[in-house]
Amino acid sequence: MGDPTISPTGATGRSPVGQAATSSSHVVLDEAKPGIRDRNVNVIVPKSQAERDYINDHVNAAKAEGRAASAKTAAVKAGTPCALDVNATAPGAAADAAATSPVKDVIGEPNSAGNAGIVQQSAATAKQTPNGGKQAAGTSKQGTANTAKGTATAQSGGLKRTLTTMDLVIFGMIFMVPIAPFSILASVYDTSNGMPALAYLIGMIAMLFTALSFGLMVPRYPSSGSIYIYASHELNGPIGFVVGWLMILQYLITPAVMLIMAGEALRAYIPGVPVWVWCLIFLAFITVVALRGMGATVLVDKLALCAELIVLLLFFVFGFIYIVRHPDTAHFSGTSLFDASKFNFGSVMSAVSLCALSFVGFGSIVTLDGECIQPRKAPPKAMIWIVLVLGFLYMAMSFIASCMDPSGKIMAADPTNGFYTIAALAGKWLGVLTAVANALALGLFTSLSGMTAVSRLLYVMGRDNAFPKQFQKVDRKTGVPIFATLFVAIVTLVLVFVVLWTIGMDQGAKVSNYGALSTYFMLNICVLWGLGIHGKIVDHGKWVRTILFPAIGAVVTFVIFVSLGVEVWIVGTTWLVLGIAYYLWWTKAKKHKIDLLSTVS
Repeated sequence: MGDPTISPTGATGRSPVGQAATSSSHVVLDEAKPGIRDRNVNVIVPKSQAERDYINDHVNAAKAEGRAASAKTAAVKAGTPCALDVNATAPGAAADAAATSPVKDVIGEPNSAGNAGIVQQSAATAKQTPNGGKQAAGTSKQGTANTAKGTATAQSGGLKRTLTTMDLVIFGMIFMVPIAPFSILASVYDTSNGMPALAYLIGMIAMLFTALSFGLMVPRYPSSGSIYIYASHELNGPIGFVVGWLMILQYLITPAVMLIMAGEALRAYIPGVPVWVWCLIFLAFITVVALRGMGATVLVDKLALCAELIVLLLFFVFGFIYIVRHPDTAHFSGTSLFDASKFNFGSVMSAVSLCALSFVGFGSIVTLDGECIQPRKAPPKAMIWIVLVLGFLYMAMSFIASCMDPSGKIMAADPTNGFYTIAALAGKWLGVLTAVANALALGLFTSLSGMTAVSRLLYVMGRDNAFPKQFQKVDRKTGVPIFATLFVAIVTLVLVFVVLWTIGMDQGAKVSNYGALSTYFMLNICVLWGLGIHGKIVDHGKWVRTILFPAIGAVVTFVIFVSLGVEVWIVGTTWLVLGIAYYLWWTKAKKHKIDLLSTVS
């Protein structure tokens, strides 16, 4: 088996150690063994999972150090033999060039030419290591993890890499809110003709297909820019900007809607305090916490999630007891999942468009990619867990509530706070507890997650020069994009009053879903076109993931999108037109060039 090397022409042979190849290099790992060829760059990588893991660990280690030359030093310390061919440049200049030259690495993300060298040399070591490179891979993983955890700031412009997969699951569940249906279940019940569980089931299925599409894109483009980056690379820059603009609509409206829902829940028990006062109190709190950094946010999220799950468990237990003890007014029935006599497709899909607000938050965790210890692996895993777990919790909650009020009279009488009245059937204390818990969950924790998500998106778009440079400023101590966070706080304050005094809470939720569903639709199109049709990644059954699943996801999200209603379309489309006008003004009149290469971490 020949020793793999790098050369501009792809020829094999030994070369000096410590200099990086240029972006024109052709990497050959083993000509005698078939590999995987990237469609954009002439790079061949091994098929062995152990080799792939080992290679990726070295690439990630190089990124964590911030310069490609650092990876060479780490490899030498670990006893890794290097065989790098160079295009003559001084070592320092080569490293600088490598740090800015875009190439694709082992799994296809834009990276540096220096990483191409690490791919080559790591593969060589993996092949020479006993047990298929597993021992070396394990050592590399340990070193990479330690390096990532010990690095003060991430390569992605100053954000700290501290988040684990579990942190992302907690963040996503808090954003989606395990007890989210408390606020809108009565409206979903009434709109779906008494089948809220069916509406949540359809919503969960739609989001699962979208989560699978995320799972393909996150490893290719690990970036806090999320779908904005995917669309920019797989389609084109202008479309990518429009997608990012629609994401901003979702993440700006969501905190305002959550604050209003919290205020409405508390007004039912403290009528003397206006809703907007509660909104101001909650907004002040989440702004302070957001400015303290992700450490404070994650801690608050963990405590909040535990509290929410306890409240939900209490509702399940005492709701079940109530149904058993009151057979005359309550009984178990499957009509909340399907009732043929009342089923209407349009009504159910309209209900889905409302309850989709409880699901769309799982995509927000990708905006934290720049702060993940494992930016390629953690978000896809977390998303699947979030959608499945919360989807079943939502359906169970809908089922119990519907069985406690089988006639639907209570929820029909009060679409805003009907759920709390139903909970009070099992005990007045439970009605108060669910209302207060949901108010705190929405007003503090979910709004905090929303503010964090949109500030990171604005930070990435500012770093791309899509927005003024102030948005890319990060506090060195906390790792927080200060200007973006304060900007979001001010806009949220304005939106609270706009939503309260114009379209109302339910329509505000649907406007947020306009942004979410349209961008999720575009995510599926990115996979369908970028990977399936244009990328031709369809062999060996891969067409199921790159064509069939994203096609289903796109159709379902589009159907839900259509069900949002005319008023929501007008508001959302107005925002879209403003975004296009801003893009033309920014790029044509102001002559700014949007640079996407810096956004993939």
